Amino acid sequence: MLPPAESEARNEWETLKRNERAENKILEILIEKMIGLEDVKQHFLRIMAKINTAKRQGVDLKYERFDLVILGNSGVGKSTVAVAYAWFLVTLGMVAMPQGKPIDIDCSKMVALDSVKAVATQIEEAKTAGGGVFVVDNVHLLTQDSNMVTAGVGVQVLDTIISNLGAGDETGKVVFILAGERSVLDGHPTLSTKIPSKMIIEDYKDWELLEMLKFCINTTYKEKMEVEGNAYTGDDDLYLRIAIRRISRTRGSKNFNNAHAIDTLFERIRERQGERLNKMKRQGLEPNDFWLSKEDIIGPNPAEAIQLSDAWTKLQGFIGLESVKQNVRSLIDMIETNYRRELQEKPPLEVSLNRVFLGSPGTGKTSVAKLYGRILADLGMLSNGDVVVKNPADFMGDYLGQSENKAKGILNSAIGKVLVIDEAYMLYPGYNGQTVTDADIYKVAVVDTLVAEVQSTPGEDRCVLLLGYEEEMRRMFQNVNPGLARRFAIEEAFQFEDFTDAELRQILDKKLSEQHLHATDAAKAVASEVLSRAKMRPNFGNGGEVENMISQAKVRYQQRISKVPPAQRPEDVIFEPVDFDPNFARGATAALNCRTLFADVVGCEEIIAKLEGYQQIAANAKAAGIELHELIPTNFLFKGPPGTGKTMTARKMGEVYYQMGFLSSARVKECSSTDLIGQALGQTGPKTQKLVESARGQVLFIDEAYRLAEGEYAKEALNELVDILTKPDYLGKIVVILAGYDADINRLLSINSGLGSRFPEEIRFSNMTPDHCVQVLLKDLESKKVKADFLRDGSCAPYREICGLLKILGGLPGWGNARDVKTLAKTMVGVVYRNPKAGAVPTLQPDEAVECVRKLLSEREARRNVVA
Repeated sequence: MLPPAESEARNEWETLKRNERAENKILEILIEKMIGLEDVKQHFLRIMAKINTAKRQGVDLKYERFDLVILGNSGVGKSTVAVAYAWFLVTLGMVAMPQGKPIDIDCSKMVALDSVKAVATQIEEAKTAGGGVFVVDNVHLLTQDSNMVTAGVGVQVLDTIISNLGAGDETGKVVFILAGERSVLDGHPTLSTKIPSKMIIEDYKDWELLEMLKFCINTTYKEKMEVEGNAYTGDDDLYLRIAIRRISRTRGSKNFNNAHAIDTLFERIRERQGERLNKMKRQGLEPNDFWLSKEDIIGPNPAEAIQLSDAWTKLQGFIGLESVKQNVRSLIDMIETNYRRELQEKPPLEVSLNRVFLGSPGTGKTSVAKLYGRILADLGMLSNGDVVVKNPADFMGDYLGQSENKAKGILNSAIGKVLVIDEAYMLYPGYNGQTVTDADIYKVAVVDTLVAEVQSTPGEDRCVLLLGYEEEMRRMFQNVNPGLARRFAIEEAFQFEDFTDAELRQILDKKLSEQHLHATDAAKAVASEVLSRAKMRPNFGNGGEVENMISQAKVRYQQRISKVPPAQRPEDVIFEPVDFDPNFARGATAALNCRTLFADVVGCEEIIAKLEGYQQIAANAKAAGIELHELIPTNFLFKGPPGTGKTMTARKMGEVYYQMGFLSSARVKECSSTDLIGQALGQTGPKTQKLVESARGQVLFIDEAYRLAEGEYAKEALNELVDILTKPDYLGKIVVILAGYDADINRLLSINSGLGSRFPEEIRFSNMTPDHCVQVLLKDLESKKVKADFLRDGSCAPYREICGLLKILGGLPGWGNARDVKTLAKTMVGVVYRNPKAGAVPTLQPDEAVECVRKLLSEREARRNVVA
């Protein structure tokens, strides 16, 4: 950080003054008063030498061009140098300035087409007045994507300026000095040929920044302020050097603000000093107002500051989140290590504040983000520590270029703060498998802007957090600008795990306490059961789910307590089990409910016995604290011909598994295999994932499953399904049933070797016996108020004849069992109600019934003959 032994510009200027008695007040101030800027000073000396030489040679400089482009990053003094150059030309007699000062054109203030006319008018007025010098500041805004450029203002203004370069006539000369970022030449390739003279101002070196900081301290306090130094070495500049090194770590990036960073640093030093002095005065001490301590200059010792951080204490009190707390602790340890290295003037270990937060909703990502920002501010890593929460829609523009500007605006407003981008995966056009469209260029533009603006360099006074679901976030990182992965190390992401049942119980207790609510132990047990079920659903809300459950319990409590006479109502709100779940006792009557559920099903004793066995296992497993999915099958193969009750059984299994506490809902999602299969390459996987995810916590019944063996896309769906069912997110949280004919299901098993192990449980559905068919027929007739008592007498001739006919029908191809029986019942009901003498009690006559069955048999045999 040591300055150079001497300045060549100063030496040359001293030589000119000594040998040639040179004088120039602008050059004198520039060389003697301004820190650094060695190349600028040399440029001024070259201009003076050129002019003096021309004068000695008798060369007319009337039409000599002195237009100049000054380029450099923010805070290098471009505007100051531009104004100095303007006055420098005046003192050398190269241009007149009848206006008494340079004519300022600030491109950042041009917002309408009127600006083009205004600039042209100013130029013409200067010519008429006898000349002038135009200082065009922020000229890069005329070439960058912005509202001004989109509206055509930037291009027209720049063209107007370029057309007047070198303008000189009998009325006077006009000189243009353009100042802006280096990108201006890239944005307008012909500009460098129109203005061949350019000056590049490099970023300030550390020793120059140190001198600026000292200058700020000495001039502000009239050299009265003392600075704490190293007590062991007597080095008074140690802590100032550390402060300078911190801000200089971003040198080379667009975020390095040079002198502006010194202004910000100096203000922060004064703020810390003011806080320290006020605290000491409140303690009754008499501190020295003209003393800058080590903590004022470089902030507190992290090891001490963290102990005083309320945010850190609050984070420790959060339920669960152990891995997150450890990650924050590791970051704090790294900051402490770097603090010690800085005191030894060793380079700190690189650490970025930007992070990726991965987790489900309600796991505390936003809450932790707020504390994370406050902790960083307490440790002196951020100048503010406030949290700004945005979502991808906030970055989206309506036209090309607006998304970049919005993104830059949001990032600039977050300097010193934590910027949280929630659901960040939505910046990836294909995050949910949809087709990428032209509109998605705006999302791409936002990601590219993040990559360009967020450098993730040490010392960057801003923290950006990307929040979202893990799978979607990882997919985004794999498919967008690869620079995003370098800015945000997803492998070092903070993992927000779903809360365990025990943690959800703690959250419940905490929220009840905070709201001055009470609940019996039995009610809390039921609440835990409700939450355990809810965890199976897609997008389980975790902590938010607890709050929603309490809100629903309040409503039910109020409805229940409203039925109690006012005088008997308790003063405190005490929840009972029924408030959390009106049907909380379903488990106690599960076995009874199972038989009730299948009361209308004929010939299902074997299935009922199997399900009752599962219910008994579930009851014993709960008592022993064993996970249900370890003992009870969740994936089934339903084999059998049509109409044998596969779909109906699946629907009833949803209720049975829900009553056992296995699923979060009794609903059954019914679909066919085609609902899993995409129409183009790459669509099947996401489509299958989306379907299975939508059925989590329910029964997924896939009928006609044999189609999963037909075609490459179908096999891809089958492979995806097999893979999904092994993932922890679905284990024990969904019941999947594949249904079809025996031979088709067997063929499906032979295609995918992993399918058999994923679906070890089979339930076979056989053709209905004639007697079972008659029972179904009778139930359906009676449901339509049709009397057919002869169908109850198995010994009567019509009954036996109908059974014989049904036996023949059952042997024909395509017999639909219960489906065809219901069709037959519909025909018989029609026969009865077409009779004008049906009467008050419509009755089906035996001969009518027999004739209907014969007719159906005749139709089916004729159909078989045609097919043959």
